[in-house]
Amino acid sequence: MEQTLILIKPDAIQKKLTGIILSRFEALGLEIAAAKAVRATEDLLRKHYANLQGTDFVDGVIKFMMGDYNGLPDHRIYAFVLRGEKAVSRVRAALGATNPEKAEPWTLRGQFGCIKDGIMQNAVHASGSAEDAEREIALWFRPEEVLP
Repeated sequence: MEQTLILIKPDAIQKKLTGIILSRFEALGLEIAAAKAVRATEDLLRKHYANLQGTDFVDGVIKFMMGDYNGLPDHRIYAFVLRGEKAVSRVRAALGATNPEKAEPWTLRGQFGCIKDGIMQNAVHASGSAEDAEREIALWFRPEEVLP
């Protein structure tokens, strides 16, 4: 069984979309293996977004994820480990394109994402590959927090 990390971002939490997002993943037959609410530190986010280091938008992404952008009331992030057959590709298909303006309208990002003041607010992060998932899950969860 493959695992993937999803992070429900502050914009989706503010819009009260958590239930809708989770129900879409459950409809795919994916199991929740771990879940928690997190107030992410800058250090954690820089490690998570290490692939964006050196880009001109990484600081904006981190600021957004910390809730320090556009008046988000706090910087809660809901982190989940989802498990199931081809979990990474199935979650990515349900999310749609990273850029919500290019996402199909029936996908989560197509329905709930936007670009505001140059910052992509795409509701959910999902691991891009099984290798990314392994690295990201280790950043966000201790081994004992993930159900066997």
